[in-house]
Amino acid sequence: WAIAAGSRFVQGGMAISIVPYIGLIAFGVQYFYPAYASITAMLKDKVPEKDLTQWVVFWILCVGFTYLEQNFLFLLVEHLPLYLELKSLVFLWLVHPDYLGATWLWHSKLKAIHAEYDAEFYPLIIQCLGPLGKKAEEAPQKEEKAEGEKSEKAE
Repeated sequence: WAIAAGSRFVQGGMAISIVPYIGLIAFGVQYFYPAYASITAMLKDKVPEKDLTQWVVFWILCVGFTYLEQNFLFLLVEHLPLYLELKSLVFLWLVHPDYLGATWLWHSKLKAIHAEYDAEFYPLIIQCLGPLGKKAEEAPQKEEKAEGEKSEKAE
């Protein structure tokens, strides 16, 4: 953006960065690798609960952060030195297979907060869904019963 200052224009600032192509790196860390890892996890015959938790929580955090960044933090993006480097490091921590930051955030911080709201609102949501809500509650019970029968046959 440019602001007229007398007869000359003053260009809007760009964040100071020390890593070449940091915008591309940040985009890859935030979107490309997580999309690839999410797709490969979902294409497995049985998705491990750890992977499901990791990628659902990651994408919720990613969408929430993107919304905040585009609507409220846009001035920080342009003027905070090393912003993209910091953002890349945070998102790298969230998705790195050795750290699985999104899973850690869920189990250590967010799950307890969510449990309160889940206990309060889940029955209301199931009630509002009517017949679909009853089927949704019955589905996990049918799966557990089918798995129990499979394990008995295997023994």
